[in-house]
Amino acid sequence: MPSASERLSQFAADLTYDALPVAVVEKIKLHVLDLFGVALAATQSEFATATYDAVRGLGGTGTCTVVGFPDRLPAAWAALANGTLAHGLDYDDTHSESVVHVSTSVVPASLAACEEFGSSGKAFLVALAGSMEVNIRIGLVAPGGFHDRGFHPTGVCGAYACALAVGMVTGLTVAQLTDALGLAGSQAAGTMEFLTDGTWAKRLHPGWAAHAGVVAACLAAAGFTGPRGTFDGRFGFYRSHLGERGWDLAVLTDALGARWHLLDMSLKPYPCCHMNHAFIDCAAALRTAHNVRADDVELVECFIHPREVPVVCEPQATKQAPQSDYDAKFSLPYAVACMLVRGHVDADDFSGDAFRDPAVHAVAQRVVYREDASSDYPRHFPGWVRMRLRDGRVLEHREPINRGGPTRPLSADEVLRKFHANAHPVIGTEQAESVVRCVTSLESQRDLSALAAALRGREGPQAPKPSSPHS
Repeated sequence: MPSASERLSQFAADLTYDALPVAVVEKIKLHVLDLFGVALAATQSEFATATYDAVRGLGGTGTCTVVGFPDRLPAAWAALANGTLAHGLDYDDTHSESVVHVSTSVVPASLAACEEFGSSGKAFLVALAGSMEVNIRIGLVAPGGFHDRGFHPTGVCGAYACALAVGMVTGLTVAQLTDALGLAGSQAAGTMEFLTDGTWAKRLHPGWAAHAGVVAACLAAAGFTGPRGTFDGRFGFYRSHLGERGWDLAVLTDALGARWHLLDMSLKPYPCCHMNHAFIDCAAALRTAHNVRADDVELVECFIHPREVPVVCEPQATKQAPQSDYDAKFSLPYAVACMLVRGHVDADDFSGDAFRDPAVHAVAQRVVYREDASSDYPRHFPGWVRMRLRDGRVLEHREPINRGGPTRPLSADEVLRKFHANAHPVIGTEQAESVVRCVTSLESQRDLSALAAALRGREGPQAPKPSSPHS
């Protein structure tokens, strides 16, 4: 009987552009455009400069693009840089139920492979369709289970998906794809410990997954073998990471090629942890409907599923007074307070010293959480806020489904505006428009050279020098 990885490999090897539903192709294009905009915006951050300097020193000269930068690097290192950039602002897409950031690893891995081998836009789309779907399904086997055990599914699931993506672009056989998946399993990594001190490790996870995918596929192509039981073996992925319970392997291959879970991916309206988003919208709704000023607020109660608490609510002292930009991105009190004080939550609220604002911290001290086991997390990321004002009024608002998800999607126009807002400051109007044209016509592109040229920066961006993340 074929192993799970062999069945996934057969699916990947057999997938063709003509087999892709139109809705799948259009969905992928929208997410690719969004991701490139987010990666471009990230180039202005201090972590981007550190990433670029490190990978350029490690990798040397190559043929593959690093988004927003002028130099080209070998495929594995360009994939690492682009995956790190794409995830660095926490503004990239997600699949809510699997709790996986999907595109942030597989797009960089696929782009690097296509550039390296001169592959077409159709090959790019096919690789993304297969790898996005598999990325999601690996997480769906145990929704929320990886977070519960301290693993970041974007990194650990993404490595497998990226190996498949690169293998599809390079035309590996079913046996070689199986080897690549097995080898990716020995590189799949990423823990949630960054939540303790708000440092930068999470940003690296999809970059490392993309790097691992390139390495795994290249090793497999050269004849290096990997275990066929990487998912379902006695020491496979799920048993080693989750134990014997809490996962259902059938989800990995059930209706594969007929049921496209990637159609349920979400796009982010805010550049922070998506568990915060519905709560931000609750705060915005109360602020607007009742003309609430920050000074009016005595207490804000946020009702949230217990499994989300360790990510955005605890440790409470740090969440109420974040000490770094990444602390702030994973702080429910900061996100809610930011909306109440400033009337917005955007990239500027997580840049420079914005996260240290005493006015925001003062309100964040009044934002507390209450566990709500009735929440349907992780199917959705709902928000429920109850606000007590100093004049005695009690206000309440609920957002049962987070905005940007499959049942409340951002429109194509909203995604386009988000892309331009992210891209224009880095590459200008003309190049940004070129990226849009290339992405919207991917199926007609003979190779990705025009897209890659539009994504590259003329000069290395000069990142600001904010305070150390350790301060």
